[in-house]
Amino acid sequence: MPLPMRSTNSQAVRTKPPEMVWQILLWLGVVPLAGVLLVVALPIRVRCSWQSDPAKRAIVLLRPFGGVAPAFRIYDSARKASVRPEKSAKKRKKKPGRRGFGLRQIALSDVTDLLDRLIHAFQIEELRGDAEFGLGDPADTGQVFGQLTPLVYSTGSHLQLRPNFAETCLRGNALLQFRFTLLGLIWPLVRFGWRVMGPAR
Repeated sequence: MPLPMRSTNSQAVRTKPPEMVWQILLWLGVVPLAGVLLVVALPIRVRCSWQSDPAKRAIVLLRPFGGVAPAFRIYDSARKASVRPEKSAKKRKKKPGRRGFGLRQIALSDVTDLLDRLIHAFQIEELRGDAEFGLGDPADTGQVFGQLTPLVYSTGSHLQLRPNFAETCLRGNALLQFRFTLLGLIWPLVRFGWRVMGPAR
C-alpha cells in the first residue's frame, strides 16, 4: 500500500513564518530610519512674536516637518517659570588632562567660515514690526537709532522703528518667522570638527 504524499502547501506554510519575521524586522529598521531622515532633511519653521500692549509677552512656536505638523510652543513669557530646589554643590575631582588628543590650533578663517555657514542655514520668511524705543539720553538714543537704521531699512521688510528722545521705553510689536534644516546645521559643525580634530593638513 503506497504511503500518502505530503502536500506542498504544508511546506509553503512552513517557509512563510521566517519570511514574515524578516519583513517585520526590515520594516522596524526602515520606518525609524525614514523618520530620522524626514526630521533631518525637512525644514523646521520657527515663529517668534513679541508685543508690549496690553501686556508684555513673547512667544516662540516651532513647526517641524516643513510646517505641516502642529506647532509646539517652546517658549512663552506669560508662563511662570518653575522654581527648582537648589542642589548642594558637589566638589568634582579634577581628572588629569589627556595628552595627544589631536586638537590643532583653530584658525580664524575656520571660525568665520563656520559662522558664515551657520548664519546662511537660517532663511527669514517674514519680518515685520512697529516699535518705539528710548534710552533716556537723547544722544545715546540717536546714536543707536543711527546704527540700526541701515540694518532695518536694508532688509526690505515691513519694519518701523521710531526713537523716543524723552523717556526710556520699548513699546510696539514684532514678528519674525524663519526656517532651517537640521542637516544645514549639522554639516557645518561636522566639517568644522573634522578640520579641528581630523588628520593634519
